[in-house]
Amino acid sequence: MNTAFAPHNTYSVHDRTSTESIQVRQLQTIYGKDIPRFWFQQNPVLTCMLIGLSVSFPAGERYFIDSVRAFEEQVRDPALRQAIKAFVGQEANHTREHRKANNFFASCGFPIEAIETKIAARIRQIQNQSTAEENLARTAALEHFTAIMAKAFLDHPQTLETMHPTMARLWIWHAIEEQEHKSVAFDVYRTQVGDEDLRRRIMLEVSFFFILLNTLRTLTLLHESGQLFNLGAWGRSMDLLWGRVGVFRKTIPAYLAYFRRGFHPDQIPDSPAERALTQLGELVRSAKS
Repeated sequence: MNTAFAPHNTYSVHDRTSTESIQVRQLQTIYGKDIPRFWFQQNPVLTCMLIGLSVSFPAGERYFIDSVRAFEEQVRDPALRQAIKAFVGQEANHTREHRKANNFFASCGFPIEAIETKIAARIRQIQNQSTAEENLARTAALEHFTAIMAKAFLDHPQTLETMHPTMARLWIWHAIEEQEHKSVAFDVYRTQVGDEDLRRRIMLEVSFFFILLNTLRTLTLLHESGQLFNLGAWGRSMDLLWGRVGVFRKTIPAYLAYFRRGFHPDQIPDSPAERALTQLGELVRSAKS
């Protein structure tokens, strides 16, 4: 094993490692008939992109939990052990809420069950064919993707406001918690494995398949909904994500930072949590009124 920095059980506590900064929140979303089929800017491309992500979360979050728990007994630092428990709690809630969301998407006519079945089978295959170290490295890499995407959306609250309020609640809640636990899988990997070459190699693999499979899922959902060739929706989506607004374009430096030796997720500044929590609180109060 190439250990550019060796694994160790001494855990340097970062800002987010206390359970006070990783809070397990209960969302309890109810999906009503007032939610349109295309609930993100009434744009099928943006909507199908996020549905494609949501469909991957139940099996994906389970994989993350299993990959981290495989090393839990080896972790000696109490702060990291507590952070793992909070991480598992958040991810378990994400699984539950996205299952509910996916059931709603299925009721809207999207082929959710078929896609979920393929994802679950593929993840089982990867999990069984990989070492525990590879699974943990893959989890750390995917957690970096979700964290920088979460920050991207939280940095653009005006974009979140263009979603239907019920959907905005789901994605803001999920994004806040992705920021909070973004270092946990990475720190388990750092303390228990510590192989920098493996970490960076797995990120290259993850990058290829994450982009490819999420693109294919988006295209499948657009095809099934008869919106694949909606050029206006494509144009507006590309402008938001990669053009003038550049929600995803602005994530490129944070993505590339992962390949630096000695990188740590806490080197990427968070989007201000207070603003997102205020926005989430307002949406929760609106839903109750």
